[in-house]
Amino acid sequence: MKFVFFSPMATNSAIGRVTVLIVRALMAQGDSAVVVRTEHEQRLDKPAHACDTELIDWTQTAAVEAAISSADALIYQIGNNYSFHCGGLHWLATHPGIVCLHDFMVTHLFAEWAEGRRAEAEAILADWYGEELAEAFYKANTAESFIEMATQSCPMTEWICSMALAVVSHSHWGMARVAQSCAGPLRVVPLPYDAPSCTSAMSLAASPPPQKSRVNILTVGHVNPNKRVDSVIRAIGSSALLRDTVSYRLCGLIGPQVEQSLSRLARDLGVQLVISGEADDAALQQAMNEADIACCLRWPSLEAASATTIEGLLYGKAVIVMDAAFYSELPDDCVRKISPFNEVAELTEVLEELCGNAATRQAMAHRGQVWAEHTFSAPNYARELANLSVSAAAAQPVLSMVGTLVSTLDRWGASPALMMSDEIADALQLFQGHGQAAV
Repeated sequence: MKFVFFSPMATNSAIGRVTVLIVRALMAQGDSAVVVRTEHEQRLDKPAHACDTELIDWTQTAAVEAAISSADALIYQIGNNYSFHCGGLHWLATHPGIVCLHDFMVTHLFAEWAEGRRAEAEAILADWYGEELAEAFYKANTAESFIEMATQSCPMTEWICSMALAVVSHSHWGMARVAQSCAGPLRVVPLPYDAPSCTSAMSLAASPPPQKSRVNILTVGHVNPNKRVDSVIRAIGSSALLRDTVSYRLCGLIGPQVEQSLSRLARDLGVQLVISGEADDAALQQAMNEADIACCLRWPSLEAASATTIEGLLYGKAVIVMDAAFYSELPDDCVRKISPFNEVAELTEVLEELCGNAATRQAMAHRGQVWAEHTFSAPNYARELANLSVSAAAAQPVLSMVGTLVSTLDRWGASPALMMSDEIADALQLFQGHGQAAV
């Protein structure tokens, strides 16, 4: 089979890293692939992940159309960042394919896409969430109010998935919205990821806990309120044991005001805080190797899966997560889970346990690494994607026929009640079995 992937490929894109792994696995099983870079035009000159196949910019219309015309399946990697995915949206609108949904909430993606398209955006919002929400969408005047509205009322999952022939996601928690909006086949498949330069599970199990002056805790990623860094600092600062034994490191983009605020909080509470800022792959790999605990708290939890959490598990680190969304689906014996409603107290208790007993910490890390190496597999993802491509191709004419019928009824002025009547619904039973499957 020939696949065309629409994906960001810049070296700072975790989704691009995933695409490389999938393409490599597809080629190993005898398939071929072309990758269309989907970043904003101003980003297309940035260095790309090394990939053993042809790369095309989404703006190269003739080359993209030629790739599409000879493809067996189109794969759209979609996340909640417009500057990384604008090219994917451009082609998805006219050439539907399989959407690999990396975030269940894509409201930021939608909001930036909607700039200059207000009437169209309001119609989409009204169709999925009602006229009142369509009006409220443009009245959110702070980042906090926007996130609250997005997570509670309009994640825009339906907008993306309604354009797809089929959807792959990486956890179950948001699939109800996917099923409401995509009539094609659906799959939940663990996200493939890797951990360059990590210690193997076998070596980790055989080696004794290292003797170090302090336990190193690491948080990776853009430092914003969603990462709960201030809660980690408060948890460490509330415990004499943790203050004396812990070093807390941040690796990721951080604004100057946030850096000043967190540094001041750490000083006031007597916490040893190391702020490394944005780092390249080699520096991040070194930071992960040096860490004892990966603190992967996210609240609100919006991802279909967390590459950072998977990476922490693959690197053989004790991983702490929020007990929500994707993170709740991780095995209880492989991670420690924190309630978002008792965050600091539970985090303090868990950190004291893990920092106070190296053997316990390492045993959990080993269990997590073994499970992650088996679960987050690129060959498995490639097989599932190939199988889903066959199902999506079979479903496409059926979905097109149903879409034509619904459009015709809509042009005739049919009300929603009529479209859901027994006469219409019973007739559409003919097509059952050709659409959704195994979520």
